[in-house]
Amino acid sequence: MNENTERIERYLQRIVPPEHESELHRQQLRRQILGAIERRQSMSASGRAWKIAAAVAALVCTGAVAATVGVKIHRYYFEGVDKDGAYHFSTGPQTVYEGTYEDANGVQQSVKVVTTRVVSVGATGMSVEQMQSELEEIEALRQRNARELVGVIDQQVNGRPWRTCVFRYTLADGRTREINEGDPDRDKPQTGEQIEQDHAEAARLRAQGVHDVVSIIDTDVEGQTARTLICRYILADGREITIGESDSAWPEPTRRLSSEQNEETWRLKRLGEGETLELVEETNYGKTFVFGRHRVTLGDGTIVTLSVGEVKGVKESLTEADWKELHDLIQANAGELLGTYEQEVRGTVFTFERKRYILSGGTEVIRADGKPKGGQ
Repeated sequence: MNENTERIERYLQRIVPPEHESELHRQQLRRQILGAIERRQSMSASGRAWKIAAAVAALVCTGAVAATVGVKIHRYYFEGVDKDGAYHFSTGPQTVYEGTYEDANGVQQSVKVVTTRVVSVGATGMSVEQMQSELEEIEALRQRNARELVGVIDQQVNGRPWRTCVFRYTLADGRTREINEGDPDRDKPQTGEQIEQDHAEAARLRAQGVHDVVSIIDTDVEGQTARTLICRYILADGREITIGESDSAWPEPTRRLSSEQNEETWRLKRLGEGETLELVEETNYGKTFVFGRHRVTLGDGTIVTLSVGEVKGVKESLTEADWKELHDLIQANAGELLGTYEQEVRGTVFTFERKRYILSGGTEVIRADGKPKGGQ
């Protein structure tokens, strides 16, 4: 099974700028988050690898905000084939919540939660239409919770934990598919009331200057750069939410992408089109960020450079290169065994084998793979 399962920081990707200058700006912020913040999952079946990326963004009148919400997706659209031969599909943005919350100044702000899902499928021998049909059948089974929990993966990246559940789906013709997904008990959909309360509390913390910049997304068009800060807030009950915000101190660009150009930009990046540029570092917001940069040329000739900055030093999540290295270490059985334990998950007792892996950059990954006890 392909283990390229990336948390992305909790399924999403969340955004909320203190100010947006236009509807176009608002749409651009949403697309930046949808494109840059994804949680990847993997699906295995008959030796082929499937990767699913899901992103949810919430739009506040001042930008985009994201929250973990219920997702109902029924139709996948073919995007193209990347350079590795994987087939990419995506759903159109779907509104799952609209409402309001009161900001720190007592002003009512509107909130719109939008979700989309991106899937890449390795070589299967199936036609595009067959892949689409299978993805949609699995989605319908997921919505009905018609699935069996057959594995659990608990993992910590430099001490930051998250859990993946492996579900088995049985298709109408009897074939089965196993998919790595988030833990439904931990990633429960939020109510509209909870979303509003969380955003209102984040707004109060923002007004007090209490937030942590964990990532930066820059979009450069013809020398004009729009910047989105991905900020983390710790709420009073201990929960964390991550919100994308514009930087009030950043010069306002005069050239912006349309929503259609943004969609094309992120689609080309997912397909591996364009050019990967060298890394650059920037010290700002009290931290040093390392930016991975990618340049693409749109169909109309517009040249766009996307830069995603991550905090230099201790990582809390893994990059694609990290996942590949971890996968190779797992395949080589190169981890240090730390012991075994048993735990009940969703009514089933699992036996976990816990191992430590150290990546080349020094990142420590503690991984516990759980299988049903006694093959139950």
